[in-house]
Amino acid sequence: MDWFTGISIVAIMAGVTISLVVLVAVGSIRRSQNEAAARQSQQIRKLTETVATLSQQQQAAQTRIQQLTDANRKLSDELSALGERLSDADTVQRVAGTARLLH
Repeated sequence: MDWFTGISIVAIMAGVTISLVVLVAVGSIRRSQNEAAARQSQQIRKLTETVATLSQQQQAAQTRIQQLTDANRKLSDELSALGERLSDADTVQRVAGTARLLH
């Protein structure tokens, strides 16, 4: 066995070793990427559910705000009408000469 055959065998063994190391590294990287993609997909699903829940809560809150606004407007109208009635009644009594105190 001459020196060229020895160097060739060493070079082939080194090439095979390097190839195996590269294949293992690529497999490890691919597995890590797949795991990260799975975790990311799960997080996206959770965020989508959270956004849907928050959208429903926002819609319910907007509906409740509208109901309260309408009720407030109705109470304000009733209060204005009552104030007008009391003012009219007070004016009529003053014209008649008797002042009436509200208790």
